[in-house]
Amino acid sequence: MVKKFWLNEISFTWKVLVPMLIVVLSFFILTATYTYSNTKKIQLQQLEKELSLEIQSIEKQFSNELFQKRLIAERIGEKNEVEAYLQKAYTRDNVKFNDPNNSVQKLLDDAKSKISYIDRMWITNADGEFLMGNSGLSAEDMMGIKQRPWLTLATKKEGVIYTKPYQDEYTKIRTISVIYPVTKNDKKLGYISIDMALNNILPTSKTGGITGQNILLFSSDWQVLFDENQMWSLLKKEHIPLNISSTVSIDKGKYYVELRKVSNSDWKMGVYVPEEKVLAPLKDFQKRIVFFWLVAILILLFVIKTVMTYSMKDFNSVVDQLKQIEKGDYTKKFKIQRRDEVGRIADAAEHMGKQIHKQMEILNFQASFDMLTKLPNRSSIERRIDVGIRHCRLQNEDMTVAFIDVDNFKDVNDTHGHAYGDELLIQVGQRVQTMISKSSYLGRFGGDEFILLLKANCEASRQNLKEILLLFNEPFYLNGHDIYATASIGVAIYPRDSKSRAGLLAKADTALYEAKKQGRNRVEFFQGEMQESFEKKMRLEAGLRTALENNEFELFFQPQLNVSLGYMASAEALIRWNHPEWGIVPPDEFIPLAESSGQIRSIGAWVIDEGIKVAKTLKQHYPRLHRIALNISSVQLRERNFVEQVKTAIAKYNIDPSLIELEITESVVIDRLEETIEKLTALKNLGIALALDDFGTGYSSLNYLRRLPIDRVKLDRSFIQEMDEDPKMATMVHYIIEMAHSLGLKVVAEGVETEKQMQMLNMLQVDKIQGYFYSRPITQEGLFTFVDEKYGEIQL
Repeated sequence: MVKKFWLNEISFTWKVLVPMLIVVLSFFILTATYTYSNTKKIQLQQLEKELSLEIQSIEKQFSNELFQKRLIAERIGEKNEVEAYLQKAYTRDNVKFNDPNNSVQKLLDDAKSKISYIDRMWITNADGEFLMGNSGLSAEDMMGIKQRPWLTLATKKEGVIYTKPYQDEYTKIRTISVIYPVTKNDKKLGYISIDMALNNILPTSKTGGITGQNILLFSSDWQVLFDENQMWSLLKKEHIPLNISSTVSIDKGKYYVELRKVSNSDWKMGVYVPEEKVLAPLKDFQKRIVFFWLVAILILLFVIKTVMTYSMKDFNSVVDQLKQIEKGDYTKKFKIQRRDEVGRIADAAEHMGKQIHKQMEILNFQASFDMLTKLPNRSSIERRIDVGIRHCRLQNEDMTVAFIDVDNFKDVNDTHGHAYGDELLIQVGQRVQTMISKSSYLGRFGGDEFILLLKANCEASRQNLKEILLLFNEPFYLNGHDIYATASIGVAIYPRDSKSRAGLLAKADTALYEAKKQGRNRVEFFQGEMQESFEKKMRLEAGLRTALENNEFELFFQPQLNVSLGYMASAEALIRWNHPEWGIVPPDEFIPLAESSGQIRSIGAWVIDEGIKVAKTLKQHYPRLHRIALNISSVQLRERNFVEQVKTAIAKYNIDPSLIELEITESVVIDRLEETIEKLTALKNLGIALALDDFGTGYSSLNYLRRLPIDRVKLDRSFIQEMDEDPKMATMVHYIIEMAHSLGLKVVAEGVETEKQMQMLNMLQVDKIQGYFYSRPITQEGLFTFVDEKYGEIQL
C-alpha cells in the first residue's frame, strides 16, 4: 500500500505558490517603478535649479572678468606717463618702441603679472601701429596690429569696447580684447588693449559643473560669439525665453537650456545640458534595483522549486509515458497512485493513450478503406491501379478498369432518405464482391461510384461485367422495403486505351457517361468516338461559367390552352442556351451539368428575374394575361434566401405576384419536406401560384400532396403519350384528374401532341393542356405574334 503524505492532498496551485510569486513580483515592480519615477522627477527639478544657479555664477564671473579688465585698461590709460608716451608717439617726438626700461613698459608688465587671465597687453597709436606691449612678446606678436578686428570697431565708437571673440592669427586661440581709447582734447592718441583667452574667462570650462563645456555666447543681435559644440543651430529651432530654464527636444535627445543677459555688456549667455547626462546616475540605481530583483526572484524560485520537487516527483514518469505514446505505445499503464493534479494528469494520459490507439486504428482504416461500405477507398484504388500497371507492363498482360455507377441513385435519396441510399451502397458492394475472383479488386471511388479492377482481356471482362449487371435484377431489401436499382458500367482496358492511371480513369468515366447516355443499365467499353461526346460535355460545363455574362441564355414560352373554353391564358417559361458553337442547347443537356457544378443558382436567379420582367412586359401589352409559369430547381429552393430573392424581383418590377407561378418537381418536395412546405407557404402568402410538375412519376403520396400549399398539378408527358393506345393508362389519368379535383387542385396535361389526346383529355375534364399539338415553345416575340394572330389579345 502506498504511504499517503499530506502534500499529496493539497492543490497543485498551492504547491507552486503562484499567489506568492505574483504578490512579491508585483511589489518589486511597483516599488522599483515608483522609486525610479520619483527619483527622476526630483533629479530633473534639481537640474533646473542647478542650471539657473550655474548660469548665474558663470555670467557673474564672466561679466566681472570683463569689468575688471576694463578698469585695468582705464587705470593704465589715465596714467600721466602713458598719456605723455602716447603724446610723444602722436607727435613723433623721440619715442622708443618696446623699451624695457620705460616706465610704461613696467606698468604693463606689472599689471599682467598681478592680474589673472591676461594673455597680452598692447599700446598702439591712433593708427593702430604697435608701440609697446608686455615683456616677452615675439616679433610675430607685434605684426599685423592694424589687421586685428577690434581696431576698425574702436575707431568708430567712443569709450571702452569689448571685441567679439575672434581667433588670434598666431596663437590660434579664441580671444576677447578690452579696448580703451586714450584721448586728449577730443583727439585719440592711441589705444590700450588687453587680450584674454576666452577659455580662461569662462569659469565652467575649467571648474566643470553640470554643464561642462556647454556654454553659449551671443551678441546683442543674437549672433553666435561662442558655441564650441555647434549646438545652437539645433537648439534655436524652439523658442527659448530669457532667465527661464527650458526643455528642447532635438534628434540628439532632450536638452535643458537657460539664457541670460551678461551684466556690464549687451551680450547674452546661455548654458545647456543633455537630460541623459543628468540621469546617468539613475542607471546605477537601475542596476542595483535589477540586482535586487534577481536576488529576490532567485530566492523565491528556490523556495518554489523545493516545494515543487516533491510535488512533481512523479511528473517525469508521466512525461516519459507521454513520449512512449508519441512513439506509438498506447497501452502501457501508469503506476502512479495520487489524488492531486499529477495523479489526475496520469489518469488522463493513460485514458488518452487508449483513445488515441482507438482513433489511430480508425484513421489507419479510413486512410485505405471507405467507412460506409468497408471497401478500399479512392486512394487505395489509385495505388492498386499503379501497382497493376507495373505488373501488367512486366508480364505483358491486360487489365480492366471498370466504373460501376448506381443509376438514379439520387432518386433513392430524394424519395426515401439518405439512410436508404447508404444501405443500398453497402448491399451493392456486397453483391458485387460475391461475383469477383480473388485476383480482382473492388473499391468505392466516391458517391455512388465503384471501381472494379480485373486481370482479364476485353472479352473475358465483358462477360464478367454482364454477370454483375444481372445481380441488379433482384430487388434490394432496404429497411423493410424492396427497392429495385440498376447500374451503368464504363470500361477502359490497359494498355489498349491508356497506359497511365489518370488516362484509364478518364476513359472509363467517358465510357460510363456514354452508358448513361444510351439509357443506363448497360456496359460500355471505351471507344474513340466517345471522347468527342465527353469533351463536348466538359466544354458545355466550362461554357456554363460564362454563359450568363455573355447573354447566351434566352427564355422561350409554351402556351397553355384552357380546354373547356378553348383559349390561351397562360404560358410556361422554358430556358434555352444559345451556345456560340453548337447553337440551341436543350435544357436536358445543360441543366444536369448546371446542377452538378453549382451554376444552377445563378442561372435560376436569372430565370426568375428575366421571367418576371417578361411577365410585366406581356401584362402591359395584354392586360388580361393570367399567369407565367417559371421552373424552380431543388438547388434553388434549398437556398436560405430563396423567398427573399423572389420577393425582391417582384418588388423590382412592381408586378402583381399572382401573375407568377412557380413549378417544382416531386423530388424537390420529398427532400427536406418540412423545410420545403415552410418556404412554399411563404411564397403562397406573397400571392404567388404554385404547381407540382411531372406529377405521377415519383413518390406521389396523397399525404404530402394534401399538405402542400399548391394550386395545380401537371401530369407528366409519359402518361399522355400512352393513354390513347393503352386503356389502363387512360383510366389511370382519369383517376389522377378526379383525385386532384377532389383536393381542389387544377390539372395541366403536358406533352399533348395529337388531336385524339386532346379530345380524351377534354372528356376527362382536364383544366389545361400544353404540348406541340397546341404550340411549340416560342420566343417572346413569337408569343406576341401567336396571341395576336389567334386571339387578338389574351383572355381570361
